[in-house]
Amino acid sequence: MSIKYSEQSRIFRDFRSIPYSDYYYLIRFYEQYYQDIDHLPFDEGLIMSYYYANALFETQEYDTHIETSNYILEQSIINNVRYIDGEDVYMTVLHKKTYAHLKLGEIETAQKLATQLVRLDEKNHFYPILLRQCFLAKRPSWISSLLKMSAVTTVIGAIVTIIFSSFYQSLPELTIVIPYALLLVAMVGLFVTAIAYYKHIIAPVRQILKQAQIDKANSGKL
Repeated sequence: MSIKYSEQSRIFRDFRSIPYSDYYYLIRFYEQYYQDIDHLPFDEGLIMSYYYANALFETQEYDTHIETSNYILEQSIINNVRYIDGEDVYMTVLHKKTYAHLKLGEIETAQKLATQLVRLDEKNHFYPILLRQCFLAKRPSWISSLLKMSAVTTVIGAIVTIIFSSFYQSLPELTIVIPYALLLVAMVGLFVTAIAYYKHIIAPVRQILKQAQIDKANSGKL
């Protein structure tokens, strides 16, 4: 089912006249007439809620956005509403709701929703990216610390190498080993970081994406 454009009520007509990029005005208008909107026809109320949720998302009002999104998702399922103005209601709202949970630090919830998005449409490249962001947010803290240490060690090693190259003839032989040791430590750190990044981020995302592709292929055979 797709909700089509209608002009039944004055409130709805006034809302439709607001540019959808004017997020703050949309929010003010919706919240001002919130009680009246509850008494509008279903299609008008859902359309207004849809663009209200989008405005909340764009203005980073994530808590209220999630609350409104839950209502839209519920109503779209109960009333079998798939599209609003040509946009897929369920997938669009679920995608933004997932990102909102991620920005609020609700990583586990965001990861579950992102996984659901990938399973529903594994060909949409935005969904694996969002799922990767979830795994990146929950990665062990030592990975970031090790990466920073390796970067600093690399810079220090390069500086020491430049300095020592100017005085290498007057320096003890063992001193020459210092910059190479620093660069070796940096290389090992970067190597371990790369392995950890693959294990905790890339591999699980690929596994979920592969399973989604398998499930889609199997469903097509039924």
